[in-house]
Parts: sequence; structure tokens; C-alpha cells
Amino acid sequence: MAENSVNEENSSLTNEQIEYTLKSISDENSSLTSEQIEYALTSIYDVTKTIFKYLPLRSIDTCSTVCRSWYELAKLIKSRRHTFHTITYPSDINTGNFSNLSSGMLSDFDIFIDNTIQEHLWSVPCFALVLSTNILATKGFYSLPSSSTTTDTQQPPPKQRRLRSSTSATMTQRYDIDQALLKHLPQSCSCMFVVSEGIISSSKIPNQNTYYTNELESTDAIGILLMPKMTSSMFGVYPFQIPSDTNISNDMSRSDLHRFLGNVPNDVDIRCIIFFFIQRQSSAMDCLKKLLEFYHNRIAVTGGFVEKIWYDDRKIKSKQTSPCDACGIVFTGNNIRVGQIVLESFVTKKTDIKQKIEKLKYIMDGRRSLSFGLQVSCVGRGTNLHNDTNIECNIFRSLFPSTPLVGVFGNGELGHDYLPNYDDSNSTTNQNVAKTIKKETGKSFFRGYSSVFTLISIPY
Repeated sequence: MAENSVNEENSSLTNEQIEYTLKSISDENSSLTSEQIEYALTSIYDVTKTIFKYLPLRSIDTCSTVCRSWYELAKLIKSRRHTFHTITYPSDINTGNFSNLSSGMLSDFDIFIDNTIQEHLWSVPCFALVLSTNILATKGFYSLPSSSTTTDTQQPPPKQRRLRSSTSATMTQRYDIDQALLKHLPQSCSCMFVVSEGIISSSKIPNQNTYYTNELESTDAIGILLMPKMTSSMFGVYPFQIPSDTNISNDMSRSDLHRFLGNVPNDVDIRCIIFFFIQRQSSAMDCLKKLLEFYHNRIAVTGGFVEKIWYDDRKIKSKQTSPCDACGIVFTGNNIRVGQIVLESFVTKKTDIKQKIEKLKYIMDGRRSLSFGLQVSCVGRGTNLHNDTNIECNIFRSLFPSTPLVGVFGNGELGHDYLPNYDDSNSTTNQNVAKTIKKETGKSFFRGYSSVFTLISIPY
């Protein structure tokens, strides 16, 4: 059964009864007839429910076509499953760790993603944050026409390009990362694509409740964080994009700002926001200033400058063609806990890094929760600074072994220390945070040669 997930309620049968029934069904020497086995599987609700609890999402979808009762049970189970999934490409299917063996072929990517989703996807994703290194995004994926995976019902994407190999007369088709990925995700899953010089990505270790995390610089790599659909009061995800010609008026109301930032309901508070920028002079700066007018001590702000960004909500058929200055994600939730720390340029020793990241431990507070982390680092804080790989992400991993971590290496970071006391809304900690943020216009949130770690925890 998947870890770090909200799952189904317990069965009404005792564990001993269920175990005996399942053992009888699976025993090849069992005296049960095929009709009795069929009856047990299709009519005894608790037995079927127990089996379904251990199946990945795609297997449940397959089972839902057997009969009406299985369809209803599958629908119920899927509605109650909420898990954060991370995928790192390329990685070893057996170990989950980064493999650095990307062939660049679309067929290999298709096989990897399809196998990963079939074996490990546990809940229906509503949003995918897709992070790619600039190297891979520039190359894209290639497919020979004779071995193309497209069919009569799956036409090639309109942006595909035909290229002639320099060593042969064979024509190849090039696919961008969104063209390669989207066909594997549900149509209801919107996607944000971020291209940067380097990325941070996690992969679950098979049969364990922990992850591999890698800082991937100067290599072909994609990292994906799949987020589940929940109510906005529990955990809401609102992606948005800011066109270059956007004008943020001084008298913009909170409700107008909420609509602008992904159509967040006005009666729902924003708890955390991520900005991805591609240029310094952006209307997104005015958006940030306006955001801080309405939210003082109640919001964590993070993000960074990257190479390329775009958002696909999978619903609007006429895609936006105007330039986009920034994209971002708003997170909401009445009970979510958000903590954030900044590793300033002078924080370079392992002991100091650990001491600072360790301040986020109280966010988890030993409670049952879903969680994920975001790391936004300067391109100069990876191997160039530490003369070794994965230093900062490994320190995070040692403190939060069961929390997936994703992120980017960019050309400037956005963030601030944000460590509110969730046990006392009138605490000195919260008052100090408020005093600090009330003085901000947003400019001092921008960093250089730093790393920003954000931890989000959703109790259940």
C-alpha cells in the first residue's frame, strides 16, 4: 500500500475473516468452485475492498469495468486516495535512483513513464509540476516514423518537427517534453512546465517509505511532482500565469487578485505561493506587492528565475499566444502547515545548513500528514560550491526521509524565513513575522547565491 497517503476506511469484517477468505481463494488446492470464487470476489464487499486497497490506480481502473459493484467501489476508493507522487527521468525502474542513461528516444520515454504510472501511481493527479533541465528541454525527444508510437486515433502533435540525421537520410520527428508527457496523464490533470539550468527531483525507493533525491545539473533530466485533488479547505492547488501585458492596478481588490491568481475563491485564504519568473522587470512584481498588502504574517512566498515556463490547463483549446512573464502556484488549506527557511550566501558549511533546515522539523510535529518540499537554489550553490553532489538535498533527506523534495537551480531566488507558531496564533513568533513582512514591498524577498527550502504538511 502507498505511503504518505490518505486511504480508505477499515473493512467491517475482521482481519482474520478476510485473510481466511483470501487464502481460500488463492489456494490452488481449495475446494471452492469457480462459481464460489466469483461470488466471493464480486459479492463480498469487504473482501473486494481489501484487495482493491493494495492495487495501484491503473489496476483499479481495469477492475472497475468488471461489474457495477466494482465500478462503484473503485470510484469510492479513488475519491479517498490522496498522495503526492514524484517521478525522476531517467531512473532505474528497479531501484528508483537516477540512472543518467537517457537515450533521447520517445519510445524509451514512453515505456518508462507508462511502467512508472502503471506500477506506482496511487491516486488521481489534478496537477503536475514538471521540471526539466535546459539540456533536455533543448534536445527534446526523437522518434523514427517507422517506430512512431502515434496511431490513427492519436495524431502527432502539431508542433512536431522533422529533422534529417546528419549521418543518414532517415527523417526523425522531434517532440517537446510536453508533447511527450501529456498523453500519459489524465485529461483532468493540468501541467506547469519549468525549464532551468538544473533541477532537484525525488524517486521513491521501492517497498520503502523513503526517497532518493538528486540535484541534477548539466545533464538530461526531468522531475515531476503529481498533486492529488482535494477540497480547497483541505489542500487547494491553483496554478496561474501572468502575461507580459498584465497591469496590476493599485486599487485591485482581494477578490480580483484571487481571480487573477488561479481563480482562488475570495473566502479562501492563500497560505503559500510559488512564482517562476523569466525576467527581472515583470508585472509579477506588482502582483507580489499587492499580495503582501492583503497577507502579512499569513503567507509563505518562494520561487525563482528560470529559463522557460508555460502552463497547460488541458481544457482551453485555443492556447494563449501572448508572452508570459511568470507562472506560479497558489496553495490553500485551513489546516496546512507551511514552513520556510533561507540558506543565505554565507551559509555554506554542512553543520550550518543542517542547523537551518532543521528548523522546519516542527512543521511535521509527529502528526499523520501528507507532505512535500520545494528547493529553489542558485546555480552557484550546487557542485560549484560544495565540490560534491547532492549536499543540500541530502541534508534535507536525512531530516525528512519520507517527504518528497523537488526544485530548481535558477538565476535568482525568491523567499524569506517563515516559521510561524501554529499552536498559538497570538505568539511572539507570529507577531515578529508580521512586523517583518509589513515592511516589505517584495524587493527584499529576492536573493542571490542562496537556497530556499519550503515544507508543506497537510494533516489528516
